[in-house]
Amino acid sequence: MNKLQIFLQENKAATFDWLVLSISFSLGFIFPTLDDLISSPLFSFFILTALVLYTIGAWLKHLPLYERLKSGERKLSFGLFVSLMCIHCVLIMAAVTFSMPAARIIIGLPPATPAEVAGPGGIYISLIVASFITWLVFRNYKSNHKDYSGSYLFRRELAGDICLVIGVSFFSFVIWEKAIIAKLFNAPIPITSISDVCVLFFSIALIYIVFYLPLRYLYLVEDHFSQKIWKRLFLIFGLLLLKALFEMLKI
Repeated sequence: MNKLQIFLQENKAATFDWLVLSISFSLGFIFPTLDDLISSPLFSFFILTALVLYTIGAWLKHLPLYERLKSGERKLSFGLFVSLMCIHCVLIMAAVTFSMPAARIIIGLPPATPAEVAGPGGIYISLIVASFITWLVFRNYKSNHKDYSGSYLFRRELAGDICLVIGVSFFSFVIWEKAIIAKLFNAPIPITSISDVCVLFFSIALIYIVFYLPLRYLYLVEDHFSQKIWKRLFLIFGLLLLKALFEMLKI
């Protein structure tokens, strides 16, 4: 491996986190509000693109990740693993639901009505697709006993990382910045003391962790023992919260 490959290998999780933040932040200049995005005829295609890239990225990254870790795989606790898997499935179900109109157009079917999307048939399809994608991300690794070259594994994982960055950035922008944060700060939240501010801060921090960790699971299995990840996520959350406060105060 050359120096660039070694650098990317050692800093891929940090690069992923900062790129997701940067891209998600930049998209805010294109779609200032969630209403602008939802009213766009490209909204469903936007979500479908994110979903496809995320799925491809997870498939590409899984093999090289576990080939690297198979001699000493770092296990998450069972409770954390199950929690992340369930939350991941719910998030992907939401993405599948929003992407359904675009998917139907692509395969030549008429656009789905809101009743069809929210009906039993739409929920069943969303659950099946979300369960498959969740399995793809969280499945156990089974070695096929092939010898892969280091160059092939690096290129494959790099392609997977790129797809995951774009997919998670889109999800972060729509679900976190424009749905969760925007709704929280536009709602009348009574703040009368420092303790109210602390409760609000930690509540939003918990929501952020619950939202973001499942989507970066393939990085979490490798770096969850490191203190750097939690310091970095806390810093990123602080920047997101500061941005949200500026938007609320119209600064």
